[in-house]
Amino acid sequence: MGTMRLASGIDVEDTLVSDGTEVAKGTLVVIRWRGTLNRGDEFGSGESTFLAGSREIIAGLSQGVIGMRVGGKRKIRIGPHLAYRDEVVGSIPPNAVLNFGCY
Repeated sequence: MGTMRLASGIDVEDTLVSDGTEVAKGTLVVIRWRGTLNRGDEFGSGESTFLAGSREIIAGLSQGVIGMRVGGKRKIRIGPHLAYRDEVVGSIPPNAVLNFGCY
């Protein structure tokens, strides 16, 4: 499996590949996620429903699920340019790199 860098600069790693349907742009997805900062501190977890590739959620997460298979697990690493940039959001500092574990 191994990490793959998308054209947008997002790093994705499928930690479990299933035989489910592949998520395409515009697909309605429901994911469970756990988010950590680069230094390992957890900033949140939950369940989110959104259209893949849309702006309904932070851009990096929305783009990072494209290509994931239903029933699989994926790690997504997002740079600040596709997350919150220089804004402080809750416990997330400015210019933070965000890591998501999604399933």
